[in-house]
Amino acid sequence: MRRSRFWVPSSLLVTSFALAACATGPGTQIEAETRKTLPSTWQETVRLPDIATSQDAVLKELFYRVQLGPDLAIAQSRLKEAEARLMVARAGLLPSLGVIGTQSRTEIDGGKASLEKIGSATLSVPLDLFGANRARAGASRARAQAARLDVQRVASATRTNLAQLYIAYRAAQAQVAVTQANLASAEESLSLAKARQVAGLETGLGVAQATSNRDAIAARLPAFLQAQTAARLGLEALIGDRPGSLTGLIEPDAPIPQLDSRQAIMAPQDWLNSRPDLVAAQQRLRAAGLDARAALRDRLPNLSLTGLGVETDVGQGISIPSNRVTGNLAVTLFDFGRLRGLAKASGAQAETEALVYQQSVLQAMADLETQASAVRQGERSAQAQGANVASAADQARLARVRYTSGLSGFLEVLTAERAAYEAQSAEVVAKAEAANAQFAFALALGL
Repeated sequence: MRRSRFWVPSSLLVTSFALAACATGPGTQIEAETRKTLPSTWQETVRLPDIATSQDAVLKELFYRVQLGPDLAIAQSRLKEAEARLMVARAGLLPSLGVIGTQSRTEIDGGKASLEKIGSATLSVPLDLFGANRARAGASRARAQAARLDVQRVASATRTNLAQLYIAYRAAQAQVAVTQANLASAEESLSLAKARQVAGLETGLGVAQATSNRDAIAARLPAFLQAQTAARLGLEALIGDRPGSLTGLIEPDAPIPQLDSRQAIMAPQDWLNSRPDLVAAQQRLRAAGLDARAALRDRLPNLSLTGLGVETDVGQGISIPSNRVTGNLAVTLFDFGRLRGLAKASGAQAETEALVYQQSVLQAMADLETQASAVRQGERSAQAQGANVASAADQARLARVRYTSGLSGFLEVLTAERAAYEAQSAEVVAKAEAANAQFAFALALGL
């Protein structure tokens, strides 16, 4: 048997091994540089206030239901796709076995015929000498991990969106209660003005002012009712339920939920390793670097071994076995720059992912500090509005006492009562904003 020899120019081999030793891209360097930009400690979190948390059974039930929502289903489908691609990439590292059976009948002039049956089995072993397939498998593994982290991030973001819709519903519900209570007070003031007019103690101007005050308060009620309905419909859409399905669950009055995430604060370095979207961006950066490595090594020689076993049945009980093992070396000498273009494109993609990762970390840092500041300012605003409600209520009570004692006019009563109503409404808004900031801060932490 003759042994075939392959001749490859020495310059090509030197170039091949040089390409094989090339770096995979800027990923590792960018990761190290990004870690250096992290502060030693967070600035705003040290000044966060202690928050009295409220256990909300309805919100807990909604968190359970949203686990089956459409957004998570989409993220989980993408995870399945990434896992399937990982399976394909891993299969490229393993041998492949094929079996072929053929049967042919040959007729010759004169009526004589021959029947030939051939069965063959082929075993092909990719040697992956320069690691191109291993790099692709590593890239697929990194993307599958990124997809798993994306599921976690989508789950966190979905819970935050749900909490904000729930807060909007409870805030609108509180605004409705405040408006209805003040509407009843305005009706009482109108009745008082009418009674004093009948007694000759009040002019028609006081009745007109009381009527205008009552109508102004009543005019705000439909907007709050509409906001309550919109928030409920948003919750039902997020969960994937039909409109009206949550009415019985969330209709009973409940306070705006409070969340204290101070105990979940972690060091910046730990935060970088635990926040799902940042770790996912890191994995995508590694995948792009491995793709760049694979694209570079696709330009190198490709070596594989193939074993072929053939059994030929020529009839009349005669079988002819044959076995063959071949080594295949494929070298691309000229392809109009296709492989070089693919390598450049993969390298550019790796650089893009590196910049995206760096930008994502910087934006996440700013988001965390911003949300921590929002939590602190929100709590201060809620406390200030609570104090304002108390003082405005005292002023309204005093104004009515002075009016019934004949020491002031009815306009002073209406002004004080309107100020008390505005203070109560502003307190609800402040509490809702503080609660939204708390859940947004938890999302920025990566919870």
